[in-house]
Amino acid sequence: MPSKGDNIFVCISQYRKPTAEVDIHLPAHIEWLKEQDRNGRTIATGRQVPGTGGVNIMAAHDRQAMLDILATDPFTVHGCSSYWIFEFELNLDPHKGRLMDHFFSEDFSISAEAVQKSGARSK
Repeated sequence: MPSKGDNIFVCISQYRKPTAEVDIHLPAHIEWLKEQDRNGRTIATGRQVPGTGGVNIMAAHDRQAMLDILATDPFTVHGCSSYWIFEFELNLDPHKGRLMDHFFSEDFSISAEAVQKSGARSK
């Protein structure tokens, strides 16, 4: 779970190789995403529609930390994708941040864990 001291990063990747070659590294990339989730960095991830890249919304202390994390992505390691990185400070204004307050709450953590364990996926 991201901490309130972290900044949020929207990391948009663009595939640099054909999808068939990208997909060879997909299992390792998925394991990498699971590791980021276990380390509390992941907010949301997914493939773009159409599948020309992906979007990772993640938390890290600063831009260099985020760059270091992305450098370990198998898609990056194998030259399959490059990232555009947008950093922002989370607005915790009580009138604007109700969703994020819920996200940082224990209730959200428990419900997100239950969804993961169920294997549910959105379309």
